[in-house]
Amino acid sequence: MYGQTFLYEVSHGNIQHGYFRGKKIIVIGGGNVAFDVARTACRLGAETSVVCLECSDKSSRDGIPADEDEIKGAWEEGIRIIYSRGVRKIVGQGGKFQKIECPLCTQVFDEKGFNPQFDPTDVTAVEGDVLMITVGQGPDRSFLQQEGLLSEKGGLAVDPLTLQSSNKEWVFLGGDIRRIGFMVEAMHEGLVAAESIERYLRGLDMKAGRKRQFEAQDIPYRRVYKHEPEVVWIPPEKRLHFQLFERGFSLKEAIEEARRCARCGPCVSCKACLAVDVQDTLPTVEVNEDVCSGCGICASTCYYGAAESRYKEGRMISSTDVFRCKACGMCVVACPSHARRMHGDTMEQKIKQVYAGLTA
Repeated sequence: MYGQTFLYEVSHGNIQHGYFRGKKIIVIGGGNVAFDVARTACRLGAETSVVCLECSDKSSRDGIPADEDEIKGAWEEGIRIIYSRGVRKIVGQGGKFQKIECPLCTQVFDEKGFNPQFDPTDVTAVEGDVLMITVGQGPDRSFLQQEGLLSEKGGLAVDPLTLQSSNKEWVFLGGDIRRIGFMVEAMHEGLVAAESIERYLRGLDMKAGRKRQFEAQDIPYRRVYKHEPEVVWIPPEKRLHFQLFERGFSLKEAIEEARRCARCGPCVSCKACLAVDVQDTLPTVEVNEDVCSGCGICASTCYYGAAESRYKEGRMISSTDVFRCKACGMCVVACPSHARRMHGDTMEQKIKQVYAGLTA
């Protein structure tokens, strides 16, 4: 059974509690879905094992990709995790699954990417009653080579603004075939490609009036931000069910969490911080044009596309689009010329006042 199918059936009530009682479930995979499947099977009464190619050292390139919370939760709930093992053979008898033969995985990635290597002399057997497969998936790109759509270096030769192939002008490529990402990104690229196709068929300029968006980066945090408060789970013997089992935040933790979330924006259109009296004035990012070197680091750093570079009086300077700016402060921190500064940010002071009032 495939893991996603299993989770679908459970979520729709087609697999009831106790369904796997007394059964041994083997889950193949090392990602969050694999652990979701394993922990779900555990709640249905199964004795569960996870077999993955990756090692336990998450700092290693070959480290297991699942989140630490998932791994910790599985371990506490009695799930067996078998690291650095592949699957050489699935063994069954009479139409029933019996076991898998697992050679030692000596390497998951090499300089070319995903390329698992195994030691055929070191093989262990893992016995079970049900096998769940939850390995990663990706598009088949072999036809791209056959159709001459790849560059000399083997990458996808496509204009990132128009999604038009550099090798065949009548071909447009986007979505997961270009890069693995979120569904909404693939849908957006579908719209971009549709506009490009219409322009191509009408003989219009492919780039006029279109602005390239910077590739998405990790959501920015200020250097003064702290990591989110640790969520404390109830003991494992009391959480083997499908209800929420995380303890709520204490007052102090709730305020610390709110400090992370309050920067909603864009500030000029949101103004929520003023409405709830978190800010006295709208925070804004000011640019000292006399100091700005026009290096563009702020533009490449800004996750929201608010920091821009433009020509003014014959030289490149930085500016801020107030309709996109969320006052996160990343551009201020990143600016090597110290040309950017935050103005009107009173949140730190306000939160201290609120906390003092609640704890008095």
